[in-house]
Amino acid sequence: MIYVLYLLILYSLNNQYINAEQNPYIQKNGQELLLCRRCGADVADSNYLISKNSPGAQKIEKKNLFGRQNITVQTLINPFGVKFDIVTAEKARCTNIGPSQGADSWFPGYTWRICTCPHCGQHLGWSFESSHSKAVENNSESMNLFHGLILSNILGENFTDSLIMMPKMYKM
Repeated sequence: MIYVLYLLILYSLNNQYINAEQNPYIQKNGQELLLCRRCGADVADSNYLISKNSPGAQKIEKKNLFGRQNITVQTLINPFGVKFDIVTAEKARCTNIGPSQGADSWFPGYTWRICTCPHCGQHLGWSFESSHSKAVENNSESMNLFHGLILSNILGENFTDSLIMMPKMYKM
């Protein structure tokens, strides 16, 4: 009797833990949340990633990231020589810091502001806003606002889910 009870408890514990490979949330039609690497707060959805190329990019590559294929990754260098690999998104949850800057913009016709995590303040990238007063909202070529997110400061939720594995002693 005790042996049967023990097996039932082990079986119920085994069903409470889902291995990362079996997690139904990993493949959500190509959607994946992008998280702040420092605190884990969700800052964007991969569904909002766009290809907005900078003429000042040192390198532009297409990569499979965040559950999507052919995501544009650009290597940009600031005036101090610091390199950033960024992805662009039409929507992101971030706090903009400081006044809009027009100087040294990687995207001509756009001003920029530093974009930080609303939870912990980590520098996530930049928000770019059109400096043209009458940009057409529905035309992607004249988008009013988008974000450049630093790839090394964000991570995908599926990566973090893969770190949470069921202990071997609970596997049957």
